[in-house]
Amino acid sequence: MGLIEATYQKNFIRRYDGEDYLHYFSASDFPELLDEPFSFLSGEYRLAGHFYASENARAGELLIFCHGIGAGHRSYMQEIVALCRRGYTVLAYDNTGCCDSEGPDIISMSHSLADLDACLRHLKKEGIFQRYYRVFVVGHSWGGFAAGNIASIHDGIEKVVVISGFISTERLLEDNLSGVAAPLRKTVLKRLCAFEKKAAPDYFCACTLDALNGRKTRFLFAHSTDDAMVPYDHHTGYLKAHTDNPDVRWLICEGRKHNPNYTQDAVDYMNGKFAAFNQGVKNKTLKTPEDKRQFFADADWRRMTAQDEAFWDQVRAFLEEP
Repeated sequence: MGLIEATYQKNFIRRYDGEDYLHYFSASDFPELLDEPFSFLSGEYRLAGHFYASENARAGELLIFCHGIGAGHRSYMQEIVALCRRGYTVLAYDNTGCCDSEGPDIISMSHSLADLDACLRHLKKEGIFQRYYRVFVVGHSWGGFAAGNIASIHDGIEKVVVISGFISTERLLEDNLSGVAAPLRKTVLKRLCAFEKKAAPDYFCACTLDALNGRKTRFLFAHSTDDAMVPYDHHTGYLKAHTDNPDVRWLICEGRKHNPNYTQDAVDYMNGKFAAFNQGVKNKTLKTPEDKRQFFADADWRRMTAQDEAFWDQVRAFLEEP
């Protein structure tokens, strides 16, 4: 393995267990939430997840939620609760190499799709999938890539919601190489693509634009135009300009950065808090784990992850469209 690949693997293709100075909600923080543990194999690794629901859950409807990179599904408990409160049974799990799931690392940036594929294969093999007459998939960012491409692999998914998702691994790599000198950029991209293709040969070439063509699945894409992590123009904006599929819906906003489902106050509060944190790390005033824990000791995590109820109402309206 060369220096380029080794650096990429060390910084990105690693385990993601969250940070001990951040707070992650659990089902116990939401008394109305029913919680049933669930697990399945993805390759050689067992992945841990949960079925979540509230008492008003409608029978026969299942929503699979795919988390983004950085930790596991508990980073999205506010989103999961918002969906449960709207009557959905939500299946959420930690991807390979994340939090409660096995694996030394996440294997590749395409592996979120491999894990979702494995989840659906397990559900179908065990007869769980067949218990539901409607199955939806919702994913954010890394999970949005999986959600946006799963219809190319599996039939029976009625609708998909992609939130700030990247449409292909190669495009995501291109985004992250914008700061590399132009003469070197092509070489680095070629090497990283070769690494990714070797790590996930069945999933690396997946592109959401292909999934939109000739499928019965209906799609909703939600994105903020000022997203710096997954640039709108290069992903959702690109799809919007290159598809005429009448079964695609768009929920485009501005000012919400990578989280269009958050309230504006949550986005502003989070960005302000992390800007101060990153400055402290840069200035070396936040050196130790204890320094970092103390910095976040007064953080209001519910405010920082507050959900835009109007956003989720629009998602529900889409899911309930005949």
